[in-house]
Amino acid sequence: MGRGKNFNVSDSSSQKSGKGANNIKRRRGKQHEPTDAVPERVKPHVTVPETIPYTTPASEFIYGLSAVEAALRCTRRKLYMLYIYQAAGEELSSEKIALRKLALARGIQVKMAFAGWDKILDKMSTGRPHNGLILEASPMPQIPVSSLQPVSLPTDEYFEVGLDKQSVEEAEVNGSSNRIARVERFEEVAKSRYPLVILLDGILDPGNIGAVIRSAYYLGVDALVLTGRNSAPLTPVTIKASAGAAENMTILKANNEIDFIRRSRENGWRFYAADSPQNVADLAATHGTLADDTASIAANEINHGASLLATAPTVLMLGNEGTGLLPRIKAQADGFVSIPGARIRPNLGINDAARVDSLNVSVAAALLMEMLMRVPLRVASAVPVASAGSTKTTKETTPRSFDFN
Repeated sequence: MGRGKNFNVSDSSSQKSGKGANNIKRRRGKQHEPTDAVPERVKPHVTVPETIPYTTPASEFIYGLSAVEAALRCTRRKLYMLYIYQAAGEELSSEKIALRKLALARGIQVKMAFAGWDKILDKMSTGRPHNGLILEASPMPQIPVSSLQPVSLPTDEYFEVGLDKQSVEEAEVNGSSNRIARVERFEEVAKSRYPLVILLDGILDPGNIGAVIRSAYYLGVDALVLTGRNSAPLTPVTIKASAGAAENMTILKANNEIDFIRRSRENGWRFYAADSPQNVADLAATHGTLADDTASIAANEINHGASLLATAPTVLMLGNEGTGLLPRIKAQADGFVSIPGARIRPNLGINDAARVDSLNVSVAAALLMEMLMRVPLRVASAVPVASAGSTKTTKETTPRSFDFN
């Protein structure tokens, strides 16, 4: 085997040579040994390494509390080394102690990083906030698919996909099972729904992709498809933006989106393209040039979303932040969905000084997903307000929510 890949800490390569350089390498190797015990105090003098060795050439650094915790709990990919930063005078937080214990219980090496490591960790996270937690891991699994297979019943607990080609090394990361487990459903209306899958094409901002994944995971979408050539890659930036949701979300990869759509439609899946209200109105007039039985659907006209998911497995497609879906993808759609804006006049378009005629793609995706999968809105009773003359404290009875942030 060849020499392993290193993460170079400095921007310029070192020119050290001779005996002194060998001593530095030995000291660096000893300093980089995993730390099994939490130190009682931060070490005042620490030799900071110039490079961080990757365990494998494909390794990447996940960073941030939510992303690291999710990766440790979900264990969908190989995890190699957890770096925990402890600044001078800092007591190790309960979150960091808990994650250290979890990592060691999973058999993952832990390295305590002390004063002087802050710049290294900043570089490992490409300058983004890391909360003093960085985890070396294998790439996120993305199952290569050529199609979605037929779904017999909405109550099925899984559906199958047609697998695309991948190397042995890629299969070790992505897996080779063609069976996709559906999200566990608790609401009665949800138990009678066919699968919902989200397809993203041409989205360039990894933060937007991460936000879509977070919403899809929260709302119970069964899988997410990323297209091969036009979208931003799935990076640690995406993982952090998803607040860790990507670690437990089924993510598929379609290298040829047109063939994927056509084959999946032949298997009974229906595809709906998200577009602006004005474009949907224009396309409705020319639907004869589009896929058979094309229809235009305003999101607020969908009857709780059940009219679509009760009849067929469905894919919601969303496109580029600026231009939307490509025309060749729209041409494959069974229908179009939009979110009517309060300032957009039907058939006349936007007539507003600010010229805001659309939503951010991640916001639009969340609204459309919620509309497609809508369950009755739950409203908790408010805590009664004590009268002005009363000094008695009313006990809080409203439900609490945990923000996975």
